Amino acid sequence: METRYTVRQAAEMTGIKAYVMRYWEEELDLHIQRNELGHRYYTGSDIQLFMNIKELKKRGLQLRAIRDLIPQILYTAANTDKNNFQLLEGDTEEITPQDSLNNITEKEGENVTDPKILEFQAILERLITQEIRSKNEDEERFRSLDLAIRKQQMARREIAAALSDKRSTRETRIHKNI
Repeated sequence: METRYTVRQAAEMTGIKAYVMRYWEEELDLHIQRNELGHRYYTGSDIQLFMNIKELKKRGLQLRAIRDLIPQILYTAANTDKNNFQLLEGDTEEITPQDSLNNITEKEGENVTDPKILEFQAILERLITQEIRSKNEDEERFRSLDLAIRKQQMARREIAAALSDKRSTRETRIHKNI
């Protein structure tokens, strides 16, 4: 039987706050299992999935982009050895079957030679780069739109001020004639 971890244990192992894990579960439509009492429990695969999500967030991806990557992450995880489940470079960690909370050990300097993993990492890097580029383009587009709106608002204020001056001048003339 696979080891089950409570929310608190999973939070300690991943370094992710429990409320963030619940939020990601909801936003990314993750299917976290529950026990007989309805409490969440996490498996080693769930822990690693959260570690990969954490790494993607650290690299600047938004949750909606990560949501699109979840099927690829799960597919790759299903086709790799459960005890050697690492998808991303960086601060990812390895799941090993131990009875204590020290199930996660850092993998430093280890080369991943599985071609599927390397291909998946290359795809992720391209997707991340594409998402960051898209984010920057969107930001520039919004800046130019904001500038255009501000210019239009300024022009309207100037027209309103000119009309107000014209009305007050006209009213002044009418009052002088009376």
